[in-house]
Amino acid sequence: MKTLYGWLWSAAGSAECRLIGALPAGFLNRCSDAGVCLGNVEPVSETELRLTLPLRSLRRAQQIARRSQCELTPLRRSGVSILARRALRRGVPVFCLLAAFALLGWSKLYIWEIGISGNQTVSDGAVRAALSDCGVGLGTFWPDLVSDNLRSELLVRLPQLAWATVNIHGSRAEVIVRERIPKPALLDADEPVDLVAERAGFVTAVQVLNGSAVVRAGSAVLPGEVLITGRADSAFAGSRETHALGSVTAETYYELSAAVPLTETLRTGCDRARTRWALLIGRRRINLYRSSSFCPPDWDQTSTIRECRIKGLFSLPLALVRVRSAQCVCEERSRDPAAARRDLEQQLHARLLAAVDGGEVKQETFSCSESEGRLVVCLRARCSEDIATEKKR
Repeated sequence: MKTLYGWLWSAAGSAECRLIGALPAGFLNRCSDAGVCLGNVEPVSETELRLTLPLRSLRRAQQIARRSQCELTPLRRSGVSILARRALRRGVPVFCLLAAFALLGWSKLYIWEIGISGNQTVSDGAVRAALSDCGVGLGTFWPDLVSDNLRSELLVRLPQLAWATVNIHGSRAEVIVRERIPKPALLDADEPVDLVAERAGFVTAVQVLNGSAVVRAGSAVLPGEVLITGRADSAFAGSRETHALGSVTAETYYELSAAVPLTETLRTGCDRARTRWALLIGRRRINLYRSSSFCPPDWDQTSTIRECRIKGLFSLPLALVRVRSAQCVCEERSRDPAAARRDLEQQLHARLLAAVDGGEVKQETFSCSESEGRLVVCLRARCSEDIATEKKR
């Protein structure tokens, strides 16, 4: 049974060791001369001893054992310092795990991601701006939000919306909106409106639904010329203003052109490259590099953001930004004239269809020429389309 002195010795820190050597007695004498306190010395054999010594004297005793041609091996260490070290070593992972759960629970009380769905004509930026005016953004403490008040404020700030709701899933706010159906424009039959020519052409057909025709088939008209007037004359009621309705089909002519250089600059590779990192904490960016973020004109720069989140589970206001810059190697090459011509012809044909907008292309011809190192393609087309457009008097 341990005495009080033994318990105090063990609490201060002790090591139970095994000594093997030809002359263990020499080791004991050297320890006595050096002032190293030994305890519980038990001989196992002529060349082996079991003993206990203070933990602070272990290294000194090992040095004495080597000078005595012996080997001192620690078998078991004990003491308050050893227990504290083991507890600390085992407690660090537990502490990190608890800290991670605490950080995750804290982050779920704030909005770090906003998703918008249901909008077609109203942009995501407009919805985010309206939410910001209502006090909702990244880093907002969502338990303070009142869903009914937020929905009412959002509808007031965006009159294009007929319905809106904000659902909170952890740290993600899901905004679902429904847009209003626009009212159809009502025709005012008494409004004085004429139909005028939108562009020049030769009239081929006139169809009047309301009003009086001013031109007829075979007439040549210029832009802005009245085609169907809304002023109707009557032998009994005199002159009356109405809203002119109808269509005027005319034969129109288009001339479009496009040009492209016969030489092009192609980037064939990268000469030098560098990678820089930055850290995003909420809305604050911390650059982990000293150089400027300015990128020269002959360099390409791409940024990759790696967010600290698992979709549908949790999201933290942390992100790692990878900025990669590379110097481009450019080479001048001659462009294939035939391929360039085909591309320009396709572009001109698309522009013609957009200009006609529902009309019919009767005939189109292309011409090509080279001028000052450029390939020029011209399109001449004959079309049939409705040229009537409304104009208030």
